[in-house]
Amino acid sequence: MVSQGRNTLSLFPPWTYRGSVNLARIRSLARALSALALASVARADTPSPPAGLGASSAEAFKPGPPEAAARYASGAWVPLWSDEFSQGPAPSATRWSYEKGRLRNHEAQYYAADRRENARVEDGQLVITGRREEWKSAGYTSASLTTRGKFSFTYGKVEIRARIPTGRGTWPALWLLPESATDRWPHGGEIDLMENVGWDPTTIHFTVHTGAFNHVLKTQRSKAVVLDRPWADFHRYGMIWTHERIEFFLDGEKVSEFANDGLGREHWPFDSPMYLIVNLALGGDWGGRQGIDDGIFPAEFRIDYVRVWRAPSK
Repeated sequence: MVSQGRNTLSLFPPWTYRGSVNLARIRSLARALSALALASVARADTPSPPAGLGASSAEAFKPGPPEAAARYASGAWVPLWSDEFSQGPAPSATRWSYEKGRLRNHEAQYYAADRRENARVEDGQLVITGRREEWKSAGYTSASLTTRGKFSFTYGKVEIRARIPTGRGTWPALWLLPESATDRWPHGGEIDLMENVGWDPTTIHFTVHTGAFNHVLKTQRSKAVVLDRPWADFHRYGMIWTHERIEFFLDGEKVSEFANDGLGREHWPFDSPMYLIVNLALGGDWGGRQGIDDGIFPAEFRIDYVRVWRAPSK
C-alpha cells in the first residue's frame, strides 16, 4: 500500500485476486481501450470548427421589426462618406489603402497591394479577386482594402451593397476596427458587418468582438442568418451604431443587435472612431476548415457601393 495521508491506494488493480491476475478481465479491458483509441482517431480525422468563430447555430432570414426597418430607411440620415466606384480602373487612392502580405488567421493568400489582378474598379463596382497563383510566400493572392488613416467615424449608419463569391475556401468579409492603435485586439473592439465561409455558403454571420466577448474566449456575440443562394445576387449589409447599441441589417431588415450593458470598455469599447475593411480571404482557421477547392478560381467579391451616414442633429 502507498500512504497518502488518511487515504490509501492499492498497488494492485481491483481485478487481481489473492495476488493472481484475472486474465479475462485484462482481455476485456484491452478490447475497451482499443475501441476507445479507434474512436479517438476517428474524431481526430473529423475537422472541427475553430473555437468561437461565427455563430453556433443559424436561422432562416425573415423580416425584422417594422419600427427598425423604418428607422433604418429614414431619409433623415445625413450622408457622411461614400464610394460609388464610379471611376477606375484602380480603387480611389484618396479613400482606400491596401493591406499587404500574409497577415492573420493562418490564411492561405498573400494580400497584394495596388495590383489590378486582385483589386480593380469595373462597371461601377469594386472587384476583389482571389487567384490561385504562386506569389511571394503564398500559393494564392487576393486583396484587402481599408480606410485606415483616410476615413474613420464614431456612430452612424453603414450600408454596403455586395455580391459574395462562393466555393470551398472563400472567406469574404466587411468589417470595422478601431482607428487608434492603443488597444490591442480585441480590447478596442471589432464589428463584423458580414462574413461568409464557402464551405457553408448560405450562412451570413454578423459578429461583435470585445475584450469580454470574443472568439478566443468562445464568448463572441454573433448571429447567423441563412439566405437562399446569397452569392447569386447583390445584398445590402448594414448597421446602425449608437452609444446604446449596434444593430445589424440585411436588405433593410434588422437581424441582430449588440447592446451597451454599461459595464465598461471590456464589454463596450465602441465609443471611438473605427475604420472600414473590405477583403476576400482564402482558407485560414475558419475559411479553410474543409480545405480550398482550386477549381473555383478566379473568385470575385463585388462591391457596388459603400455608404456611411451620420444621425441628424437633434
